[in-house]
Formats: sequence, structure tokens, C-alpha cells
Amino acid sequence: MDIRIRKTNFLESLDSTEVILKAVSLAIDCMIDNHNSNEDTPLVITSYDDFCRIQVLDYIQEFCEAAFPDMDKYYFNPNMLHINGRTSEEACINLIKLLRSTKGILFWSDAPSWFAKLPDGLFHVVNIDQKTATRGLNKKNSKPTIINKEYSVDTLLSDLFLNGAHMEQTYANNVSEADMKFYDECYAGLIRPIPAPVGASYDGEITINSPDWQKLACVALRRYQSKECHDGMQWDTTDHGWIDVIAYPFIEEIKSIDNSGYRQCLVGLVTLNNSNANSLYLSTVWIHPFYRRGGLLSKLWPKLQERYGSNFEIEQPNENMKAFLKSVKHADY
Repeated sequence: MDIRIRKTNFLESLDSTEVILKAVSLAIDCMIDNHNSNEDTPLVITSYDDFCRIQVLDYIQEFCEAAFPDMDKYYFNPNMLHINGRTSEEACINLIKLLRSTKGILFWSDAPSWFAKLPDGLFHVVNIDQKTATRGLNKKNSKPTIINKEYSVDTLLSDLFLNGAHMEQTYANNVSEADMKFYDECYAGLIRPIPAPVGASYDGEITINSPDWQKLACVALRRYQSKECHDGMQWDTTDHGWIDVIAYPFIEEIKSIDNSGYRQCLVGLVTLNNSNANSLYLSTVWIHPFYRRGGLLSKLWPKLQERYGSNFEIEQPNENMKAFLKSVKHADY
């Protein structure tokens, strides 16, 4: 399950105050930032309200242990963060001593002043102040910086365009708007790998039951193929368009244009049609030009043969596809 969907479901399951729910949401956003940037920046929850702080810590620990089951069982146990030191150097030495005896990345403090001597950016900070909660990064001898970005299922579609031409106007309210953005990109000559939303990943098999953003990405790549091959296209994200389709994505980890980390990106796909259970056939194969001749289809092919046999039909293969089929000894090619 994508972490943003997991976040939404988890928050909906909680029965708590608005400020606690806000703090938990922001803390999960910090974990999503870590996941996206492949970092382990520690998180500290600050509040003078002991009950509120403990409740938030308990919820965050519960969420993280479910979302990251392969981590050490102590990794999300909260620890106190109170770093003394007359100078920044002394504070850093005391922090190193603390971290030597601490396994986890989850901490708590009454206030940011408890670690004010530390250099900027060492910790995510979720600060709970009476009826509000904010998140940011620690800042030496000052209040933490404020980060206003929040991750929700409502912005999954918009994240598909973070590496595109719409950097200043990325928001897509619905599937139709997102599809039109992809259409405009394609017919403006922009053909690009399509990143998974932050905190999300592509399914190994994309079907009618997959999230809309994944089906949108597949349709966008099929539109690229149509433009390159002039073969026409009648495919969309509706159930009618996906009822008999199985798509196998080709994925590459690519650095985001905003330097926010590496993202899974869709660079190609294979589609199969199973409208007739007795005669499934491969319908399309397309790979972004930058990623061709890299063995992507060769790596996938044994999986397809294991799943569907060594003689499934290929719909109208071109000369390049025929040569590939001959090299893998598929059917009578």
C-alpha cells in the first residue's frame, strides 16, 4: 500500500483532537520526506503538553511500525532529546554521545530550545503549540524553519507532473485534468519518464484495480507510442478501457528535477489483452528512447513466459519485435 494511502486510512481510524491529528499528519509527512530522499533524518516532537506529546508519539510509533515492518523493533521507540552545551561544538559532541546509545530516529522535547545549539537541518521538528502544529527543520539558536508542504491522496495526480513542463502550475484536480496535461505535453513534443508520486510506487502488474495515477501514466506512455508509430490510439483510464488489460511497467530510479531525491519513474510498458481467456495476446511494447537497448524487455520476458506460456500470441509485431521474438525462441518466430 502506498504510504500516502496508508496515512489517510490511519488518520481516519484515529479518534483524537484536531491538533493531535494535525501533528500526526505532519510527522508522517516527515517520514515520507525521508523515504523519498532515502535518508534517516531524525524526527523530534516538541510540546509542553505532556499528554498531547505522548499521544502523538504513540500514534507515530504505531504508524511507522506498520509502514516499515522490516526496521529494527526499537527504531521507532521515542527517546528524549535534551542537548546541553555552551557552544555548538559542545552540543554536537553531546549529540554524538546520545546517538551512540540510541538506535531510533524518533525523539521528544518540551521545546526547540532543548537542542537550540545544534547546527541547522539535523532534525525534522513537529512543534505543537496550544491549538496549532507545524513542521520544519531545526535551526540553530532560532525557531525551526516552517515547511508547508503536506502529502495527501488529493495531490497524487499533481505529483505526476513534478518533472514536467508545468513546474509552476502542477495542480490537477481530477483524472480528466491530469489526462489533458499529459495530452498537451505529448502533442507539444514532450516525451518523458513519469515519476511515481512522492511516497508511492508502481505495481508490478497494473490493472483495472490499480490507482488512477498509475493508469494515467500508462495511458500517457501509450500516447507517446502512438505519436511515434502513427498507429492510432483509443485507450483511457475508464473501466471500459482497462477491463481486459494487464500492463507490465518498466521502472527506473531517476533523480527528481527539484533535487528532492530519486523517484520511481515509468519509462515503458508491455500491455496484454485477456478478453479471451483461451487466447491472451501481447498488444503493445514501448520503451522511452533513452532506455532502449538496455535489456528491459529481455529481463521481463521469462516472467511473461512463466505466467502465460511460451506460445502466447503477439499482435502485429514489427520487424524489431520479430527479431526479439526470434532471439528468445518464442513460438515459431
